[in-house]
Order: sequence, then C-alpha cells, then structure tokens
Amino acid sequence: MLFVVLEKLDVKQMRLLLLLLQKRSLSKVALALNVSQQAISMQLKSLRMIFDDPLFVRDGQGMTPTAHALSLGDVIANVLSQLEQAAHPAQFLPEKVTATVVISATDYAQYTVTNRLFFRIRQLAPGIKLIVKELEIETLSTSMASGQLDLVVTTPAFLSDNLPYAPLFKETYQLVSSAKLPPKQLTHIQALNHYDHVIVSPSRANLTGSSQSWFEAQGVKRNIVAAIPHFSMLVDYVSNGDVLAYVPSKMLPNPGLREIHLPQQPPGFEVVVAWHPSRSQTPLHQWLVTQMQAITAAS
Repeated sequence: MLFVVLEKLDVKQMRLLLLLLQKRSLSKVALALNVSQQAISMQLKSLRMIFDDPLFVRDGQGMTPTAHALSLGDVIANVLSQLEQAAHPAQFLPEKVTATVVISATDYAQYTVTNRLFFRIRQLAPGIKLIVKELEIETLSTSMASGQLDLVVTTPAFLSDNLPYAPLFKETYQLVSSAKLPPKQLTHIQALNHYDHVIVSPSRANLTGSSQSWFEAQGVKRNIVAAIPHFSMLVDYVSNGDVLAYVPSKMLPNPGLREIHLPQQPPGFEVVVAWHPSRSQTPLHQWLVTQMQAITAAS
C-alpha cells in the first residue's frame, strides 16, 4: 500500500519530506531551498492529502513528525537511492558521463583536493562539469539532504552523524613567520607567549582557535590579534606582517613564509570527503571519491 502511495509523489516532494524530517521547521526548509514559507506550506498540505496523515504537528519548538512521517523517512531515502542508481548505466564509463557535480570545500581543501580533481576530470571525464562552493557549515546538512551539494571536503568535526564519509589524508601544522623578518630563535613552546598570532577559524568568529585547550595544557596563552576564515588570507597576513601562525604543512614551502621548528606541535586534523546516504551507491559519486583518494595518496 505504501509504495502505491509513493507512486503519487515526484522526486522533489520526496526530497522535501526528507528535509522537513531533518529540519522540522517550515521557515528553515524555506530558507534552505530559497523559496517562500507559503510555498513550503502548500507542498506540505499536498503531502498530507497524499498520505492521509498530518505528518507534522506544531509544537513550541517547531514541528514534531508523526509516527507515520518517521516511518516514511527510511523508505523514501531508499527509493531516492534506487532512482539514483537506475539513472546510471551498470557499467560506469567516466569518459562517456555527462554530469554537473557540486562540491563544497574550504579554501585549503580546494588547494589540496578540488583543484587537482578538476585537472583529473578534464583528463578522464571531460563531460563532467565541476562547481566548487565555499564551505558553509551552518547549512551543510540541509544542502546535502536537499541535493544542492553532491560532496563536501572537510574535517569530520563539521559533519553531522548521519553523513557517511571516506578518509583522504591526515594533516599536520607548521609554525611560520614572515620570510622578510630575521629568523626567530624559539627553543620551547612557551616562547609563543611573547609573540602576536593570527589564526584561521572557518566555523566560528572568535579569537580562540580549535587547539586552544592543547596550548593551555602546554602553558601557552597566545595573544591572537586576528581570526580569519581562509588559509590563503593567512599567508598574506603573515608574510607581510610581524605575526606568527600555524599553517597546514601541505601549504609549504612558501617563499613568503619562514618555518619555525619546535619540539612540540599542536594536534593536526583529518581531511575527508562526505556525501548524503541516498547517494552512497551512485557510480559517479563512487568514482569521484576514488579519484580524490588517488590524488591525495600521490601527494
């Protein structure tokens, strides 16, 4: 009976229902899809008529899904996954694929992964067009669920628990100063207390930094004078200034930066590629993930 009802739905309605189950707010879904709240309300009315169920009940915090709505979630996700698979040939031939792929990544992930992915695509699958977007952490899960994003290159800390991912590589940090200034003779980590610092903070606008607790455990309280969203900007801040900073090692060497080696180093981070569960078995996505892993393994 359920699959008979599902035949009345189009793909957009299925994606909308999944998004409503995730966000549980008409206004948030409308914002994510860039449409009016009235349009979402009308779509929800249609869904209620199709399933003969309220699906969502208003409460003080937004909307609570009914038991029937919750049971629909896994079924619809599975249907969408099967549709994705059916849209691709059994034998995946990258040189014959025509598609547009949207990837979200930080500037660092673009530098280390998506830039080289572009050239690999041009060589192996010229029919694939690539759109790279800045990483927007606040809307990441919503964009993945609605199909606006195909893949995201980031760290696991920025991913919701329901998003599968594959590891690409592990990165370490390196302390740097401007190459224009005389070399700094630092012999212990506490010496950092005597300098000004710049950090990259893509997820939150503050002067703390992701490794703050580690530095405090080492007896270091950095005087952070600027927090910026991109590592590409950081290079300019350091090379033309009098500040210190930690940059990912893969961004070095750089003619404008001088490396400073200390016995202790802050913890690094893992870079992964993630996708929505409904796309896990899509041949195109599997091929793209494989290419990213090959690119990063060779670097």
